[in-house]
Amino acid sequence: MPQPRQRHAVAVAKHLGEWIGKNFWLVEPENGSVCHDVSLHQWRSEGVEYAHDVLPAFSCPHMTPLLSICIPTYNRANLLRETLAHLREVCSDDVEIVISDNCSGDDTQDAIRAFAPRFAHFRAFRQTENRGGITNFAAVMSAAGGKYLYPLCDDDRIYFPALMAAVAVMEEWPGIAGVFGGYEEWFPSGRLLPVKPVEERTDFAQHEHMKLLARFTLLWNPVCRTDIYRRFYMVDRRSFGMWELAGALLKHGGVSVIPEILYKHAHTEPRMEFELTENWYHDAYRAGFECFVGQVGSVDSAEIAAFIASRTVPAYTQGQRFAMLKRDYLTARHFVLRARAYGLIPEADLITWEKDTMLAMVVQRLHARIELNPDVDQVIFEANVRLLKVRDGLAAIAPGYSFQSIGPGDLQRMDLRPNQYLVTYAHPSFKPDAAARLDPTRMVAVEDVIETCRITAQALSL
Repeated sequence: MPQPRQRHAVAVAKHLGEWIGKNFWLVEPENGSVCHDVSLHQWRSEGVEYAHDVLPAFSCPHMTPLLSICIPTYNRANLLRETLAHLREVCSDDVEIVISDNCSGDDTQDAIRAFAPRFAHFRAFRQTENRGGITNFAAVMSAAGGKYLYPLCDDDRIYFPALMAAVAVMEEWPGIAGVFGGYEEWFPSGRLLPVKPVEERTDFAQHEHMKLLARFTLLWNPVCRTDIYRRFYMVDRRSFGMWELAGALLKHGGVSVIPEILYKHAHTEPRMEFELTENWYHDAYRAGFECFVGQVGSVDSAEIAAFIASRTVPAYTQGQRFAMLKRDYLTARHFVLRARAYGLIPEADLITWEKDTMLAMVVQRLHARIELNPDVDQVIFEANVRLLKVRDGLAAIAPGYSFQSIGPGDLQRMDLRPNQYLVTYAHPSFKPDAAARLDPTRMVAVEDVIETCRITAQALSL
C-alpha cells in the first residue's frame, strides 16, 4: 500500500493510465518531494481518484537529462499544445521539458497533463498567483534538471540540430559557459526572416565583457550550463536579463556565438513586443545594458552613455510601430518625439506621419480631456463642418456619451449643465453674460487640441 505522499501521486498515475507499466517520478508542488518510482500497474490497482492539484514530473531516476527546454506560459493552452507537439516530434529522449504555468485561468493544466507522459523527462508546476512574465521566466529556468538549459517561449519553435550544435560546443570545450545563436522572425503568413549574429563561430574568453558588448546589439536565449546558471545568476525583474546573464556567463567562463538558427520567434498577437509601447519596457531594455557594463566597473561615462544610447534608442521607432498597430496614436506620437530627439526620423517622413495621424490624435486627446470630468455624459459640438469627422471619431471610441449639435449663434444663449461638455472649433469669445453661464473647465476648442498634438510647424487642418 503506497504511503500518503505516494497516494497523492498515484492519483496522477491513474489519470495517465495509457502509460501502464512505465516507471517514473512524480514531484509534489507543495514541497518538491519526489515519490519513489513505482509502476502504474501497482498504482492503478489501488483505485485512487485523480487529484486535481498535482502536476506530473516524469523522469528516469538514474539519468540526468542532457538538455532542459524551459517554457514559461500563461493562458495560451492551445499554443502550448502546438509547441509541445512540435517538441515531441523533434526532440530526443535525453531532453527534459520544464513548464511553469503562471496561474493560468484556461485549460493550460489539462494540456500539461495530456502531454506529460509523452516525454521521457517532464517537469511542470503552477504558480499560486500571476507573478509577472519575468519572474515566471526565472522560475522555469531555476527548475531545469538537465546538464544544459534553454529558455523557449510557449509559441516558438526550435531547430533541434542547432541546439545540439550549441551543446556540442560546450561538451567539447568545458570552459564555454554559454552559447548564443541566431533566430528567425516567424510571421503569421509563414514568412521567415533569419537574424544571424555571426557568419562563423566566434568565441569570447572569460571576462571579455566589453568585447562582447561592442560586437552585438541583441543576444537572446542562450543554451547554457545549468550549474553556472543556477549558482551564479538570478533574474532581476527590473530588466529583461539577457545581458546580465551574458555577463554572469563571462564572469565564470567563456561565451560562444554560433551562426546556427536556434529557434523561430512567432509573431503571435498580442506578444511581448506589444509592450514596447510602455515606458517600463524601454527602461528594462536599457537596464540590461547598464547592468552589464556596471559589472565591469568604471568606464568613460560620456562614451558609454553614447554607446548605450546607440543600442537602445532605435527601440523608440519600434515603440511607434507597435503603438500604430494598437491604434494608440498619442503613444505613437510620444515615441516619435523621443526618436526625433536622436535624429532617427527624417523630417519629410515626420511631416507625412503628422498629417496622416492628426485627426486620430485629436480625437484621442479630446476623449482624454473629456474623461477628466466624471460627471459628463453628453458632449455638445458646435455645428461646424470642420468638426464632423472629430465628432464621428469620438462617437466611435466613446459610445458611452450622447452627442448634440448647437449652432454658432446659439452659443451665446446656451446654459451648460454639469453633465455637458462643449466642443467648438475655435476658441470662442463670449459676451459677459454668456461667459458667466458657461464653465470654462467643461469647454475645449479643437484648434487648441491640434496645438497639443502637433510636432512640426507645418499648416494643419482636419
